[in-house]
Amino acid sequence: MRDTITLADDADLAHLVDLIDMLPSPDETDFWGEEPLAIGKKFAFRLRAVLTGRAYPKDVDYLAVYVLKYLGRGNGYITEEQITKSLRGAHGIPAAGYAWVEDATRTAWTLATRYSLPNWRGPRSAPGQAWLQD
Repeated sequence: MRDTITLADDADLAHLVDLIDMLPSPDETDFWGEEPLAIGKKFAFRLRAVLTGRAYPKDVDYLAVYVLKYLGRGNGYITEEQITKSLRGAHGIPAAGYAWVEDATRTAWTLATRYSLPNWRGPRSAPGQAWLQD
């Protein structure tokens, strides 16, 4: 894997950015919240690296985890209803908000496991290695 990751390198990352682009801009505090949490600023920092072609695996991982934590199914920060009302082009259609949350959650989980799994696996060098030990 190359050091940096671009949108052209990872179709899932490009898709997640497209989904995030349907949301309000990061300075819209009615959606993203105010300081000290500043969720929009966290997203903007990682998105800037991705959009300028300077993202490292940790940037993609953080972005994916932010989606899971702040926008994903069942999160305690930005509700599905808030997302539904704020989606560009969806006109408040509940099914669109539901589909957005499901798609973003699934895509973010795919990216988080892709870029974090080697760290989560720990000292084992190969997938499934723990299952081969007696």
